[in-house]
Amino acid sequence: MASINTFTIVGNVTKDVELRYTPSGTPSVTFTVAVDNVYFDRDGKKHEETDFIPVTTYGKQAENDAKFLKKGSTVAVMGRIRSWYKQAERKGGFNFEAERVQYLGRPSGNRAGGDAGQQQQGPGNAEHDDWMRDYDSTEQAGQGRR
Repeated sequence: MASINTFTIVGNVTKDVELRYTPSGTPSVTFTVAVDNVYFDRDGKKHEETDFIPVTTYGKQAENDAKFLKKGSTVAVMGRIRSWYKQAERKGGFNFEAERVQYLGRPSGNRAGGDAGQQQQGPGNAEHDDWMRDYDSTEQAGQGRR
């Protein structure tokens, strides 16, 4: 049976990227990409949602991401999805591991003019921060695959 496991997203980085190292010394970063979804319901009413997708990179790619990605940076990310489950905690999730990251522009906070207000503000950020803290603690507890 043939299988395909791939994802492609384009969005904006929600926070400055921080370089870390796995226990074996491999450089690693996890950053979150905000991806907007706009759709219209049957009545023609416009709906807007934002998904916050955690992306992990390793090695030289991680070093470059830490150097070049800042809050507001627009990126295209392609990679594969890995699932994990901790039976003792009855907890699981997905890791989005990038195989390719393409930098598409400058962080919106660096532009001249008033675009800084378009950075991820509004509903969802408190939830996102709580979720990322939980995700980071799980990653640091040994969920990293490398």
